[in-house]
Amino acid sequence: MKQTRLLEGIRILALEQVMVVPYATAILADMGAEVIRIEHPEHLDDRRSGPWPDNIPGEQWWNEGGTFAYWNRSKKSLCLDVYTPRGRELFLKLVLLSDIVVDNFRTGTMERLGLDHESLANIKPDIITLTCNAFGSTGPYRAYGSRARTIDSFCGLSSISGYEGGPALRASSNYMDHTGALNNAFLLLLAIYHKRKTGQGLRLDASMYETGIQSIGPALLEVQKGIVQERTGSAHPYWKAPYNVYPTQGTDQWIAISVSSDEEWARLKDAMGQPEWACDARLDTVPGRWEHRKELDRHLAEWTSHGDHVTQMHRLQQHRVPAGAVYSASELLQDPHLEQRGYLASIPPEEATNSGSRRYAGRAFADRPFHMPKVETRMRPAPDLGEHNQEVFRGLLGLSAQEIARLKQEGIVLDRPSANDLASPPQPGSGMGAAL
Repeated sequence: MKQTRLLEGIRILALEQVMVVPYATAILADMGAEVIRIEHPEHLDDRRSGPWPDNIPGEQWWNEGGTFAYWNRSKKSLCLDVYTPRGRELFLKLVLLSDIVVDNFRTGTMERLGLDHESLANIKPDIITLTCNAFGSTGPYRAYGSRARTIDSFCGLSSISGYEGGPALRASSNYMDHTGALNNAFLLLLAIYHKRKTGQGLRLDASMYETGIQSIGPALLEVQKGIVQERTGSAHPYWKAPYNVYPTQGTDQWIAISVSSDEEWARLKDAMGQPEWACDARLDTVPGRWEHRKELDRHLAEWTSHGDHVTQMHRLQQHRVPAGAVYSASELLQDPHLEQRGYLASIPPEEATNSGSRRYAGRAFADRPFHMPKVETRMRPAPDLGEHNQEVFRGLLGLSAQEIARLKQEGIVLDRPSANDLASPPQPGSGMGAAL
C-alpha cells in the first residue's frame, strides 16, 4: 500500500525562535507540512548555538549548529525583514497562500507588526494562528518575558523537585520548552482538523506557564485538601517502597527500582537471593516497607553496588521487577533496543552538508516515539539561511529575478547574517538565550 504524508498540502509560516514553537513545527514538517521559517538577518540567536562539527564554529557557522539543525529540520528558510513595509507586504501575500501562521514573540509584537490574528483574518478569514509565549496574550503577566528555566520555577514544578530537606531544584534546563512544544503540535493538529470539518480558521493562544502547571496537577488537588507534600528526592511521596535510585559499580552509575506491591517485593527478594535483611517480617507489607523505607534503601543500595547498572537492570527485569539503568546520552546512542527498533535516525552526510551527519531521536526519519507503518514521514536537513528565497519568491509569489535582486539590494531579503553578526561569530560551547 502506498504510504501517505498526513499533512501534505498544509503550509505554515513560522515566525519562531528557540524551541517551544520550532519543535512543534518540526513535528508537523516531518509529517509532510510545508513549514516556511521566516528569519531576520539580525535575529539569529537560534543559529548561534552549537554543538558544531568538530566543536568549532566554521566559516558558515550560521548553517552548522546542531541545536538549530535538530529543531528546524524538514523546513524551508526565507530570510525576510518583516519589519519593513515591503517585507510586511510580501509576508501578507504569503499569508493568502498559507494555512497557518505561528509565532512565539512577546505579547503585542505581532499587533505592532500588523500581523496579529485579526489583521490576518481580515485578508484570509480561514487562517489559523498560534501564538505561544511565556504567559499568554491576556492577564497581568502578559507582557512579561521568560525562559523555560524561569517557567519551571513559576509554574510550581521546582517547588516540588529536590532532595528531602533540601532546596527547590530545577527539573531541567528546558523542560517547559519540550512540554510546550508538544502541546503546540497538538493544538495545531486540532485546528487543522477543525478547519477540515468546518472550513473555519482559529486563533490559538498558548502559554508556557499554563503548560507547566499541567505537570503538577496532583499537587494542586492535594493542597486544596490541606495536603502539602514535602520534597522527597527520587523517593515516592506516598507509599511505594523500595522506590528510589540506587548506586551501582562504576563512577556515577545508578539504577532506578520501583516496587508497588507485595508480589513485586517477593520477586525482588528472589532476584537478590533472599538475603536475611529482606526476610524481615516488617517488610512483608506495603505499610511496613514504607515505614522502614530508609533502612530498606540502605540495604538495597549495598546490594545494587555489587553489579553494574545494566547487568543489574537485566537481572531484575528477568524476575519481573520494574527497574531501569540510569542511562547517559552516550549510552542511549549505543542502546541495542533503540537500535533494533530503528529509533535513532541519521540524515545522510551528503544531505547534511553544513551541520554534519548526526544521530537524532527519531523513527523512520521522524521525531516520534511510536510506529505509524502506513504513514510516510521523513526527516530532512535543516535549511541554510535564506536557502529557499528564490523558491518562495519566484515559485509562490511570481517575483522576477530583477525584483528579488532589488529586494536584496534594499536589505529586505538576505541570505547571510548581518555585518554585526559576521564580525562576532559564536564561540565554542555557546548556547541559546532568547527570551520569550
